[in-house]
Amino acid sequence: LHRREDRPMGVAVRTYYESPRHDDEWLESHLELWDGPWGEDGSRMLPGYGWIFGVGDGTCNVGLGILDTSVAFQNVDYRDLLRRWLEQTPEEWGFREEHRTKPVRGAALPMAFNRKPQYERGLLLVGDAGGMVNPFNGEGIAYAMESGEMAAEVIAQALGRPDSERDRAMQAYPQALAARYGGYFTLGRMFVKLIGHPEVIHACTRHGIKRPALMRFALKLLANLTDQRGGDATDRAVNALSRMTPAA
Repeated sequence: LHRREDRPMGVAVRTYYESPRHDDEWLESHLELWDGPWGEDGSRMLPGYGWIFGVGDGTCNVGLGILDTSVAFQNVDYRDLLRRWLEQTPEEWGFREEHRTKPVRGAALPMAFNRKPQYERGLLLVGDAGGMVNPFNGEGIAYAMESGEMAAEVIAQALGRPDSERDRAMQAYPQALAARYGGYFTLGRMFVKLIGHPEVIHACTRHGIKRPALMRFALKLLANLTDQRGGDATDRAVNALSRMTPAA
């Protein structure tokens, strides 16, 4: 087993705050982080991206992530970065030290199949162990559950074979992963390279936000929220793009 250095790696930190936004209906993503009012003189754009989502129990999960394509990846204090970003959010949201309810925790985000082989001598890699975090958005839970389901199906089929055929049956697991995620993860690797340049993400947010149709496309692509069968024109476009992209 080895890590593929040509695949992206991220780091994320998160914590929880008591907040009136705990019952927000939507997850809020921040593609640009600033240490002051947005775009004003003296405000600096910070590396990474952030999120805020209400847990529904009186608290919000708040955090940020940064990718290894960023020039700041090796030399950043993530906890200080989180503090600087949250200090410029509205005080009434509650994202201040006196309202923090849990420690700041961090974790690596292995992305886009960055560990291979996914099957080797009876061992199957699922979720983060196989680098299955979505490179578009840093999500990993759904991919861990789905890859676990695929692994279980392959194991069940292999156990129904004679001993001499089981190893060959298990080879279906990496093939199933490539079929489901391969093209999409390749697109994600291209995206990661682009957003490693702050000027690119700044231009995308400045011009893209004004175009609802483009934002709907971006949401479905970045969140992997398309209907695989049927769906609207945006679903079909994203699905076709994923299918046409090589599953490298």
